[in-house]
Amino acid sequence: MIPAEIQTGNYGIGAFFPLIILDPAPLWQNQGPGIPPLRGTEDTGRLLAVRWCAPESAAAHAPTVLSRVAESAPPAQALHDTERLAAFRADLPQHLNLIALTTSFVIGPWSKRPGRHGATPQPSPPRIARLTQAA
Repeated sequence: MIPAEIQTGNYGIGAFFPLIILDPAPLWQNQGPGIPPLRGTEDTGRLLAVRWCAPESAAAHAPTVLSRVAESAPPAQALHDTERLAAFRADLPQHLNLIALTTSFVIGPWSKRPGRHGATPQPSPPRIARLTQAA
């Protein structure tokens, strides 16, 4: 199970975004733009999540907004009801999107995301001296 805190997601292209997991069961699939994800019965490898989709200039608001949504979200089993899921999606604040996200694209807590300002830098790989042949 994924912790109930704000998580970091990406689509494998290096751009990170904050999100909350609504249902940790990997049974969800996206249906298309403007349509809420659908819960199936077979493992799709996708979790139901709400992701932040605002410009970088508004990123400071993401944790507060996502925390409020997490507190007010219906329990996961209630989101299996397509009408309740659609109503929840319609009530989401601006800059939030309901998605089915591949489990491998959830990479850990937002507070420890890669590239975070003030994060401990990773050690550089050792440099290998280039040998030149003597003439």
